[in-house]
Amino acid sequence: MGYRTSIAMVFIAATIFAQAGEPALTGNFRLDVVKEVPQQTVTATSVVVVEPREKQDPLTNGLLSLAVPGAGQYRTENYTRAAVYFGAEVAFIVYALISEKSGDDKTAEFQKYAEAHWSAERYARWINTYGTSDYGPVRTIDLARVRDRDYSQINEWESAPASGKFGFSHTLPPFGDQQYYELIGKYYQFKFGWDTYPVDANGVPVSDGRDYFNNYTADQQIKNYAAERGKANDYYYAASFALSALVVNHAVSAIDAFIATKSYNSTITADLKLSPVHSPEGERLYSQLSLSVGF
Repeated sequence: MGYRTSIAMVFIAATIFAQAGEPALTGNFRLDVVKEVPQQTVTATSVVVVEPREKQDPLTNGLLSLAVPGAGQYRTENYTRAAVYFGAEVAFIVYALISEKSGDDKTAEFQKYAEAHWSAERYARWINTYGTSDYGPVRTIDLARVRDRDYSQINEWESAPASGKFGFSHTLPPFGDQQYYELIGKYYQFKFGWDTYPVDANGVPVSDGRDYFNNYTADQQIKNYAAERGKANDYYYAASFALSALVVNHAVSAIDAFIATKSYNSTITADLKLSPVHSPEGERLYSQLSLSVGF
């Protein structure tokens, strides 16, 4: 027992013995307190107030904290723990929203950059002029269809089997798709569409002489682009982590509220203070011991 509880027992025992002489105690502290001590017992110097406290349902408080972290703890007067769980809830929500917004902003930024610096038409012109000779098969891409964002002919060329063809692993996704923005900055087959790749006198991206992995002067551009796209993904991962933490916070808060309620139902709390009282001898200070007992 703590200091206040020990003092409470002393005051109660003193008051009981003063009034009843030799009381018949059951050994059950709660029953003895309620049976032997009136709701407000006044002596010359002390007052003992016993306040029966209604027990709470652990399952109900657990479900409340599952819905709103900290709610069950608040009902059992664990205000600090209630504030911690509820504060964590607010912090995770704010963090998730900020991270999601940052991810959206960064995504819009790198997509805008891609649309300004990577061209499907430039890529198609390379296929028509050098791609068919370097990688085969012979195929002429209709540039008007490409400008209308119809990439079906490009996709046929990328996936068509042919003797001597290097064998590209991916086809250009539809414009605006998440994969569109990812693949053009990830695979070297799309290097010819970047505006830092060298062009011939006619403005057509030059042949790489089947040197697929090298002779890529746009390498730094694509790395910078990929880094910016990676930052957007990092923001989204952070938002996802915050949402996972929210779920954990709800579950832990529910379990803690269940345990806290059981403790609340079996705990006796005491509060000791000094208050002024008027008596025939004049105003005096008396001690007031308030006990809260669950029944």
